Amino acid sequence: MRRAWLVAALLCACREQGAAPVPPAESPAAPAPPERIREQEPNDFQRAQQIPARAVVTGSLEAPRDDDWFRVGVPAGKTLALRIELKLVRDASIEAYDRDRNRLLRVHAGGGDPGIIPALACLEACFLKVSGAGPQDYELAVLGAEPRPDEELEPNDRAVDATPLQPGKPMRGTYLSADDEDWYRLELKPSAMDALRIEVTAVAGARPELEVRALADASLLATFRGTDELLVRDLSVHLADSRDGGLVDQGVADGGATDGGDVDGGLTDGGFPAGAAAGGGYYLVLKGHSRRGAPLTPYTITAALEAGAPDLEIEPNDDPQHATSLGDTATGYIAPAGDQDWYRIHSDGPAILHAELTGADRTDLELAVYADGGGEKPRLLARVNEGGPREPEVLPAVGIPAGDSYVLVQAAARQLEGKWVRDGEDRQTPYRLAVQLFADDGSTEREPNDEVATAPVLALPIQVKGWIWPRKDVDVFRFHVGAGHAPVNLVLPAVRGVDLQLRLYQLRGERPPEVIGSSDARRGEGEEKLIAVPLKEGDYAVEVSSPRNKDASATQAYALTVQ
Repeated sequence: MRRAWLVAALLCACREQGAAPVPPAESPAAPAPPERIREQEPNDFQRAQQIPARAVVTGSLEAPRDDDWFRVGVPAGKTLALRIELKLVRDASIEAYDRDRNRLLRVHAGGGDPGIIPALACLEACFLKVSGAGPQDYELAVLGAEPRPDEELEPNDRAVDATPLQPGKPMRGTYLSADDEDWYRLELKPSAMDALRIEVTAVAGARPELEVRALADASLLATFRGTDELLVRDLSVHLADSRDGGLVDQGVADGGATDGGDVDGGLTDGGFPAGAAAGGGYYLVLKGHSRRGAPLTPYTITAALEAGAPDLEIEPNDDPQHATSLGDTATGYIAPAGDQDWYRIHSDGPAILHAELTGADRTDLELAVYADGGGEKPRLLARVNEGGPREPEVLPAVGIPAGDSYVLVQAAARQLEGKWVRDGEDRQTPYRLAVQLFADDGSTEREPNDEVATAPVLALPIQVKGWIWPRKDVDVFRFHVGAGHAPVNLVLPAVRGVDLQLRLYQLRGERPPEVIGSSDARRGEGEEKLIAVPLKEGDYAVEVSSPRNKDASATQAYALTVQ
C-alpha cells in the first residue's frame, strides 16, 4: 500500500510540474556598427580602395579636381542594399558602378542637394566614385543591409531593372532626383470583373506622373498625373490587348534618361526583357516632377485588383478616342482630381437621349452630351450643372444623330482665388449614370433648340412635350404655314411649379426674327395661349421659356400645341 501511494504522489508531481518552458526565439541581430576608415591614395579607377559594406570614410578632394574610387565588397552571390550618403561637401558628386564598372547612377551633393542614395542594389561588389573640385573634405557613409521586399532598389529606371510589385502590397520608393524614373513590374491574374486600383502617396514638392506600359515591349498605354497624391481607379487590365489602348500615342520603349549633368537617372539603353509575355500585367513607371527630387521623403505605391460592378467604367477614358462603351447604365469614380470619364453611345438612327447622373458625395458633377466630330473636336449638344455635391444632374431630352455620340462626366468648374479649376474628386463614392434612348418622331423636344438656327422644324398640327431645364433654358420650334391656312391657336397648359411664357416669331430670311405675338398673362402657374392668330404664308417659330428665367424643372414637362 505504501508503494502505491508513493507512485501516485510521483505522478501528481509530474502533472503539476508540466513541460519545461520553451526558450524565447532569438531576435535578429542588430547590424554591426560601421567601420571608420581614412581615404588612402592612390585610389583611382584601376586601384580602387577596398572598404567593407558598412563603413564611414573620411577623405579629401585635391585641387584642381580629384576622383576617389572605392570598392565595396559583398559575399559571393549575395546582394546588399546600400544606403550611401556624401556629407560635408560644398559641390561634389557620388557615382555608383556595378561589379564590372558599368555606371549605374550619379547624384549631386552640396548646395541644397543632400547627396543621398537611399537603397542601391550591390551584387557581389560595386564601385563608388567621389568627384569634385578641390580642395574640400568629405565624409562618405556606406551602410549595407539585407534588401527589404517592400522597398525599391536603385537603379530601376529601365524595364530590365524594374522592381517587382506584388498586387495589394505597398512598396516604398523615393524620387532620387528631378529626372528619376522608378519602374515597377506588376504581374496580374485578373478575373473577368476585375479592375486595377493604383495609389501613390504624396511627397511635398513633387507632382507625381504615372505611365502604364505593356509588359511585352514597354510601349506606352496610358499616362496619369496628380498634383500631390495620385489615385487611379477602374484601370482596365486589358490595355495591352489592342495596339491603341491608352490615353496617348504609343511611345518607343525607353527606360533610361540620358546624362543630364549633375543627375543621371541611369543608362541610355532603354531595353526591355526579351520574351516578356503580352498582357497579364503592366510596367508602372513613376516620376516625381520637382526641382531637386526628394530622396529623403519616401512615397508608397500600391496596385491592387478590385472587383467592380458589371457596368463599371474602364480607365483610361479621358478622351473620346478611348471612351467606355455605354449601355443603359454605368458606374464610375471621379479620381484623380481633374478626371474626365467619356462614354460612347451608339444609335442606328436619330434619337432622343435622356440621361440622369447621381452625384458623388464629395464633388460637384457636370453632365454633358456631345455629337461625334468626324475626326474633328466633338460638338457640344447639351450640358448641365444645376445641383451640388450629392445632388443629381439630369438632361431630359437631347437629340443625337445616327452613329456614335458621347456622354461626359466630370467635376464641375469652380472658382478658387480668382481662377476657374476642375479639381474635384471622390475616391470612395461612385457615381451612377443611367441613359435611355427614344425615337425622334417629333413628339418630344430635343436639345439644343435654344435659338432659331438649332430649332427643329415641325409640321402643323404640332403637339410636342418638353422641359424648361436647365435654368435659363429656352425651347424654340419652327413651323411653316401654307397659303390660305386658317388662323392658328397656340396653347401652353399650366405646369406645376413652373411659370411659362409664349412668344411667336415671324422668320424673314437673313433678317432677325420679328416678335408678332406673346403671352404671359398669368403670373405663376397658369395656361398661356394665343388664339386665332391670322398668319400669312411663310415660316414661323414659337418660343417657350420662363419669364426672367426664374423657374425650371427637369421632371415637370410642358405640352405645347399649335394648330
